[in-house]
Amino acid sequence: MTRDWLTLKRLLGHPLFQLGLIALAVAAVYGHTLDVPFYLDDYLSLQRNPAIRTLDGDNLWRYSPQRVVGYFTFALNYALHQLALPGYHLGNIVIHLLTAWLVWGLGRAILQTPALGQAGLPRAAHWLPLLAALIFALHPLQTQAVTYITQRLASLAALWYLAALLCYFRMRLATASGIRIAWLTGCVLAAAAAFLTKQNTVTLPLACLLAEIAFFPRSRRNPLVWGGWGLLVVGGLFTLWAMSHLDGALWRRLDAMSRETRWFSRPDYLAAQMKALWWYIRLFFYPVGLRFDYAVHEPPTWADPAVLIAAVAHASLIVAALWGLRRYPLAAFGVLFYYTAHLVESSVLPIRDLLFEHRTYLPNAGLALAVAGGLTLRLPARLPRGQAWGYGLACLGLAALAVATWQRNQLWRDPIAFWQSNVALSPEAYRPRLELANSYFDAGRSADARRTAEELVALLDRHGWRPGEKDLPDTVVANLALAYTMVQRYDDAEKVARHYARRVRSRETRANLQLVLGDAAFVRKEYPRAETHYRKAVDLYPANPSAWLSLGETLGVQQRYADARQVYQKLLQRWPDHPVGRKKLALAEYLMNRQSRARPASR
Repeated sequence: MTRDWLTLKRLLGHPLFQLGLIALAVAAVYGHTLDVPFYLDDYLSLQRNPAIRTLDGDNLWRYSPQRVVGYFTFALNYALHQLALPGYHLGNIVIHLLTAWLVWGLGRAILQTPALGQAGLPRAAHWLPLLAALIFALHPLQTQAVTYITQRLASLAALWYLAALLCYFRMRLATASGIRIAWLTGCVLAAAAAFLTKQNTVTLPLACLLAEIAFFPRSRRNPLVWGGWGLLVVGGLFTLWAMSHLDGALWRRLDAMSRETRWFSRPDYLAAQMKALWWYIRLFFYPVGLRFDYAVHEPPTWADPAVLIAAVAHASLIVAALWGLRRYPLAAFGVLFYYTAHLVESSVLPIRDLLFEHRTYLPNAGLALAVAGGLTLRLPARLPRGQAWGYGLACLGLAALAVATWQRNQLWRDPIAFWQSNVALSPEAYRPRLELANSYFDAGRSADARRTAEELVALLDRHGWRPGEKDLPDTVVANLALAYTMVQRYDDAEKVARHYARRVRSRETRANLQLVLGDAAFVRKEYPRAETHYRKAVDLYPANPSAWLSLGETLGVQQRYADARQVYQKLLQRWPDHPVGRKKLALAEYLMNRQSRARPASR
């Protein structure tokens, strides 16, 4: 019996077995997501994006130079299977698995560092890498970055980020100079890939600096470490100086480069993130109530006591982590890594959406390592039979995470159920109601679509979003105009569209407003005016097939079948497999031929 147990223990501790177990766990909770449909940004980034139709690097660079590596993987998907869903989801799942393996590798490397490798670790410590990787892989908070196809950018960025960090650890642990150079080369290449996948990876040098201070105690007096801190301080002072001395034009250019929206001021965005970060932390330890949209439409201000309390609590946690670097290096590193990885998206760089679950994908690696360390390094020494308690808590927790993730992914498979859940959890959110109405419409449930759109209009009215009364963010403008159209309140839809058509910055939103104006004119049988608006929509944003279809329909109603055929041909040049476009083209050609045959007879 003892021999069998020892054999089983050796098997469980074998690296290949552990890697296989992580792969099996990922397959179990994500294997049923291959048919999850496109959502929101997927249509813009994939279905309507001509940039991914070829593997031309220059074309991808012009489309998005900061994320060219991520979009290159989408182009690879398209080259292999066009827009078939399973391939994109399989790619995301593989990226998630590789990232979980990197968390496992980081756990193994950390156990070999001077801060932990010579500390007389308990027997349970060898389970730390596996436990950390499984927490990361099975946590339902990760589903948005894996199952929502476009958020591959978040998971792929995390993959390169953690690969670079692991290479850094291995470089520091290596003894031979040749091996060190090889790991350093890998670190540099992975860092370059990370920087060209998503902008939040610019904190990687700071993460390496934290790793150096936390796990290599002798290097805390190293000139390179102090030089790194010095560069951070000098950079901060230079930023403050630049803000007060740069000329207006240059400062405006820098300001535009470091924000996604002007709807929020930098202080207000930071205030919102003080509360959002605690919401993220709560979701990590109690992942109940996950949703796509959290109905945070406007940021709080620093006059809100809750913001001040949240900020003080964050500062206290960071100070505690810094204080505990010597005694509790892994826990301290996990906390500091979490805040470091959030630094770009949860600081003073305004982004349109104030809170999004996929932003926690990379930071969650730090918390996963910290929790695994607590269960394997600290708990056995704190409680009688602490190792058994640690095993029991770990197994129960992992089982709960796996069930929650499987259920969350099951919800992603059904857009109606997905948006119904979001509406129930965030009844004040605008976007979920509009998406639910669209999902009803696509499913042929027109009565439900109209009822949901009416609820959205009532919600917007209740919040004071009335046509022309105040400036609105682009997303609210689009939602309001489309909702009015869906409930056939075309006069109100026109008011919104006309008032904001030149005020919104997004070309896509302006094009959508022109579509609204065209729909209102089309319903009134003012076909020339409808044509004018549809042509403006096509010119403003040609990547929307709905604009081309509406323009072709309007031309067809006017019996201009040859012009309609040209429009449908242009649509199919962009989207060769568009089923509605093919049917419309065939109908236009048929009507054009019949019209040409009828003309001689009429003479």
